[in-house]
Amino acid sequence: MTEKKIASDNCVFAFKKGLEPALKIKSGSEVTLITRDCFSNQLTGNDDRIEDMDWDRINPATGPVYIEEAEPGDILKINIIDIKLADQAVMITAPGEGVLGHRYKESKTKILPIKNDKVEFSPGRVYDIEPMVGVIGVAPANDEEISTGTPGRHGGNMDCKLIRKRAALYLPVNTPGALLAAGDMHALMGDGEIVVCGAEVSGEVKLKIEVLKNRAFPLPLVENSEVIATIASAKTLDEAVDQATEKMADLLVDNFGFDIHEAGMLLSIVGNAEICQVVDPLKTARFSLTKSELNLSDWQQLTSAAIK
Repeated sequence: MTEKKIASDNCVFAFKKGLEPALKIKSGSEVTLITRDCFSNQLTGNDDRIEDMDWDRINPATGPVYIEEAEPGDILKINIIDIKLADQAVMITAPGEGVLGHRYKESKTKILPIKNDKVEFSPGRVYDIEPMVGVIGVAPANDEEISTGTPGRHGGNMDCKLIRKRAALYLPVNTPGALLAAGDMHALMGDGEIVVCGAEVSGEVKLKIEVLKNRAFPLPLVENSEVIATIASAKTLDEAVDQATEKMADLLVDNFGFDIHEAGMLLSIVGNAEICQVVDPLKTARFSLTKSELNLSDWQQLTSAAIK
């Protein structure tokens, strides 16, 4: 079987209906997306400056992928099989950008070499890589065009560090084919992404994409071997945390037989309200719960693909 790959020059800068697919696949297929970094690989040395960049090329997302069986109302299950990174990452700071932007009078670019699965921030500061996908989304439900730099129920620039190898992300299908695209990978990123970037890097992400029919649970949602997390984006972090928490409570009540009182009590003692990012047009939070608190057979039945 020929390996399905999409080159990085097949990219979009907004999620919307009607985009021409870069590739059409069937549910259950695997596809590798070759991605550029969030700056479209425009910064390659410490002397490069963001002032010289083409800002129309920020946050490219490779794709879109059209999944033949996907119809509005379905759920897309995106299994992240593998992530491979280039040999260097880049970071920037800039006046007015991020939480500390008011303290910067000029921009700075920093190249971070990657070798042997480690990223070198500076001599003596070397860290294990934790590759993740910052932007991954589908066409939105309405006819608007949503920048790849903006998160929402469709996914997008959620910058959730749980979206990594061996995780599964669940997104709504809003238009025939879903039109999935992804990019903005990081070699390493802390919760918050407080200076508006992580260790930005190009690379490849291998996905297995499945369609779930006749299922209903809060979206976006991500799981790995340890936790399930509901994700929400809003104008303020307070709103995003509230929405992510409400989604987790709904998951317990609607799918696992809890009443709202018991759900709230459980989430208050063993759940975790967590930050994804605080620097995008909408802020993103997640609420995580360990899988050991759920009936895993019910969860597996709820999230197993009906289409092979």
